[in-house]
Amino acid sequence: MTREELQTFLKGKVFLIGLTFIDEDEKLVEQYQSSGTVGELTDNGFLKFNRNDGSVFQLPYDKEAINEAAEGEYKEKATGNIIINPDYITTWTIHVKRTDSLDEIKQNGFMPEDWAFKNSDETS
Repeated sequence: MTREELQTFLKGKVFLIGLTFIDEDEKLVEQYQSSGTVGELTDNGFLKFNRNDGSVFQLPYDKEAINEAAEGEYKEKATGNIIINPDYITTWTIHVKRTDSLDEIKQNGFMPEDWAFKNSDETS
């Protein structure tokens, strides 16, 4: 599938998002859930999700971190939002050096500094 085909395919898909924050000692700091509808897959490889509260959340596109969701109702623990029959679930473990960055990540998403989308037109 080309990048353009992937962008078209993903647009409008509903994702459940799970982030697990781990400190430098590999200890659990926090788990966070969110959800959103894909607005776009950017040319530099980030999925931009439109959330129900009007905010935009982004994560790198990584097909290994995306799984089809089973039919059903899913409840976000923090917000209580119920998502019915989402398309996909994506989960990430994020190693954090400073816990003061968690709120920013939960608000805006995760952008690894060294992330680079494949240069190839082939994304599958």
